[in-house]
Amino acid sequence: MAASDKRKDFMAEDYEPVNIDKWDGNAVKNSIDDNIKNLLKKEYNYTEDFTLVDQRLILCTVACLLSLFAVVYDYFYPFPSSKYVLASCSISYFVVSGLLTLFSSYREKNIFMTGVQRGIAGLGPNDYIYVSSSLPKYNHMYTLQFKFIDGKNNRETTKSIER
Repeated sequence: MAASDKRKDFMAEDYEPVNIDKWDGNAVKNSIDDNIKNLLKKEYNYTEDFTLVDQRLILCTVACLLSLFAVVYDYFYPFPSSKYVLASCSISYFVVSGLLTLFSSYREKNIFMTGVQRGIAGLGPNDYIYVSSSLPKYNHMYTLQFKFIDGKNNRETTKSIER
């Protein structure tokens, strides 16, 4: 099967064109991101890994549990006796929120897909791909970055495309 036939099969299978406003930068970026994610899943057999999303959800859950504990404790022991618990939970909430901001800024960056290609029969080393993109405001240049980590020798390769 030729490369163009594979592309036609990918495009024909469950493909519904999305109508977006070409002047809406966020809609254009999100549409391109979704198409790249679908291409990697269907054409290159990557499965999506949700580790980054799970880590972010854990941080959010910890922050919400701190708030919930402060509210419940204040309900059972009204304010004058619960001021130290309220203060410690409030400070802890803001620390966890700061950690969440740092996690989003430095760990997640603009990654919209983490893909895994399993080794042979699930026993070999896994290959990972991190795909990130950016489309700055008032700029027409879409930047797409692929970070590939080879499972056999842990070599990291980064490629960037700007169009």
